[in-house]
Amino acid sequence: MNLHSRSIIAVTANVVALILPKTDAALEIIGSGYGRTGTDTTREALTILGYKTYHMREIIDNQLLSHVEVWKEAAETNCANIDSIKSIFEEGGFTAAVDYPEAMCWEQLSKAYPDAKVLHTQRESTEKWWDSASNTILIVHTKFPVSVFNAIFPFWNAHHAMSNAMWSNMLKRDVKDSDDGWPDVYKEELLARYESNNARVREAVDESRLLVQDHKDGWTKLCTFLGKDVPNVPYPHSNTRAQFRAFFRNLELFVGCAVLVAFVVVVYLTKRVLTAIYKGEGVNKKKAKGE
Repeated sequence: MNLHSRSIIAVTANVVALILPKTDAALEIIGSGYGRTGTDTTREALTILGYKTYHMREIIDNQLLSHVEVWKEAAETNCANIDSIKSIFEEGGFTAAVDYPEAMCWEQLSKAYPDAKVLHTQRESTEKWWDSASNTILIVHTKFPVSVFNAIFPFWNAHHAMSNAMWSNMLKRDVKDSDDGWPDVYKEELLARYESNNARVREAVDESRLLVQDHKDGWTKLCTFLGKDVPNVPYPHSNTRAQFRAFFRNLELFVGCAVLVAFVVVVYLTKRVLTAIYKGEGVNKKKAKGE
């Protein structure tokens, strides 16, 4: 390749780089609150404010197996490979991240993105967090139909393994949601870790960089903290415990109906096949007798 050709390629590449939008993005907001502290409401609020926000919902809705593998490794190594975690956000163009599994690594991410603000969510009381978490995210893989999905679909099998790794990371010892009495037998440890995380955020993050978000405050404090205008829409309130349960009840009904329909179809087809075989044998017998 001669110098002229190289020059043309270099100029073309520069022009393309100027025209095409960058896909990489640095996190501007790091969520430090555990799941079931209003993180989905935060996700929706940040989305309204113009942020592309990463949340567990992103992983599940898009069946992102590669993300699950990264987060499982992060849980097992206490977020040691921060570059692989950053690549999830930067390659996906995410400018904010909240909820587990991201919140598991909030402290490491706050060091990796020193200009990012930290947004912390927590419940009114520790017991309220427990009441919500112990009836939703801590048991979701143990209930039908997700428990069936775990055994059938590679994504859900990997997601289950990731979830157990996250709980082990939280408690600093190996645990599984198949352990006898889960999660109740670990209640005191889980509550202690939840409270410890709330305290650690306040201890480790400079006040100028931190907002402990109370959804009851609506838009005002959040928008002031982020330097955004207050949008002309109501402050969101999403993924309540009732909504979470309703979603899985509907999923359970859908899967149950699908299984029933599949069973009926199998019975019908089996009957048709057996009838055809029986008729075929009858015809063959008649031919054998010369009828």
